[in-house]
Amino acid sequence: MATKTVLLTSGTSWTVPADLDTSANVTVIAIGGGGGGGRGSNNSRGAGGGGGGGWSQSSISLSGISTAYYSIGGAGTGATAANTAGTSGGQTWFNKATNAAPTLSSNGVVANGGGGGAASQTGGTAGSTTGAVGSTTYAGGAGGSTSSSNRAGGGGGGSAASSLGAGNVGGASGASEQTGGGGGGGVGGAGAASSSTKPSAGGDGGLSYSSASGGTGGTVGTSNGNPGGSGANGAGGGGGGAAPNVTNATGGAGGSGGAGTEYAISAGGTAGSGGGGGGGGGTTNSTNATGGAGSAAGNYGGGGGGGGNGNTTSGVGGNGAQGAIIITYTVLPSSNGNFFMMFA
Repeated sequence: MATKTVLLTSGTSWTVPADLDTSANVTVIAIGGGGGGGRGSNNSRGAGGGGGGGWSQSSISLSGISTAYYSIGGAGTGATAANTAGTSGGQTWFNKATNAAPTLSSNGVVANGGGGGAASQTGGTAGSTTGAVGSTTYAGGAGGSTSSSNRAGGGGGGSAASSLGAGNVGGASGASEQTGGGGGGGVGGAGAASSSTKPSAGGDGGLSYSSASGGTGGTVGTSNGNPGGSGANGAGGGGGGAAPNVTNATGGAGGSGGAGTEYAISAGGTAGSGGGGGGGGGTTNSTNATGGAGSAAGNYGGGGGGGGNGNTTSGVGGNGAQGAIIITYTVLPSSNGNFFMMFA
């Protein structure tokens, strides 16, 4: 039987399509929003990466239903002010019965958002399965933490959960100043930590949905840290490289998390669970040193990278990615098609 797959990323209600075969159950997937990365105090510790959103799935009947209701979890915002945590991602839900989050998996799904990364050291919490609703529920990946050393890199963002299972944690920064940022978690594997031997490159991003490599960690340049590479297909972004020991140096920015692509959307394009953004690179105590920026997560549900720290200015946190709902239904056989099959 032919099927169609629909992606919902905004709005609050869904009209059941006329071509939906109500004799067959519909598969509904919810991905929670990812948390934003934190930004540390100037000349202090690196900031934590944001946590990835959870994932829930149910198979439900839409017989007799004309309109269903939903809410898309918003993206957590990366911190832009010094000594500030990123904000949490929002909860995503779908309910065939009423305009509120369901309590029964026969009515829909609920997936929780990831927590924002702290301004100092601690990664954001994973989008939890506590309170989640679905026949299958998975937690997101926690954001990467950082060391207690001043001027360290930021933690990588956690990935969203996916049909593979729970999301994966973002990489931590090494236990020293002048360390690279942690790699973002990928839906297929955890982000790598940066080395504690300074100056260090950023950690590599975690694996993609298809187990391909994530973004490569940025290296230590001659004047600034180099940025981490971007992820693809739900892979994590690479952490930014640490800044060299020169005046006016800036840590490398983290690489962006890869957007999920595991579902082909009938209206065009692809969608799926996103990878976490890479953490920004740290610095030494050089004059006018600036921490690298944490990077944005991949759609949908990845956590943003935490900002690296510098003796003069800390790096900003990366934004998390919003949640989404993905619906797959069986297409009602065409009446005209049946007629020609019978009498051809």
